[in-house]
Amino acid sequence: MENLRLISAVSSLEVFRMNVTNNHCDLNKKVGFTAGMPSSSTYWSSDVMVFSKVITNIGGGYNSNTGIFTAPVAGMYHFFLNLVGYDTKSIDLHVVSNGNSKVTAMSEASASSTYQTGTNMLVVRLEQDDTVWIKRKSGSGYYSDSIPYTTFSGFLI
Repeated sequence: MENLRLISAVSSLEVFRMNVTNNHCDLNKKVGFTAGMPSSSTYWSSDVMVFSKVITNIGGGYNSNTGIFTAPVAGMYHFFLNLVGYDTKSIDLHVVSNGNSKVTAMSEASASSTYQTGTNMLVVRLEQDDTVWIKRKSGSGYYSDSIPYTTFSGFLI
């Protein structure tokens, strides 16, 4: 029985090795990040939303000082924005790729409901050094905490 388990494990590893070799996967080209807002703001009015609390930044593409992701390698990327509006403040954000707004996420406030969530995602082909960031279209308030609610994530597919 132990020999069968060992043969099975070796076979699984060999299949994995063949898949990596045949697909020319470069395991050193992993790219992914998640960053969040460490606190809420009720009067935020900047153009680019800078997610300063970096949770993960594999490949070093996200800059927590500027809020801009710069693709370290060319490929297909997936980005995700999660936005929580603050109380009765509405906010509308764009996911921007190389200066062009691609998708939007909005949290629309109402008198009867607070802390509305807006989300969206984008799959886009980027060349090395292309950029993606979050831009404010309108509104002023977002909710977050030391463990962020409002986040921006992306990874190479």
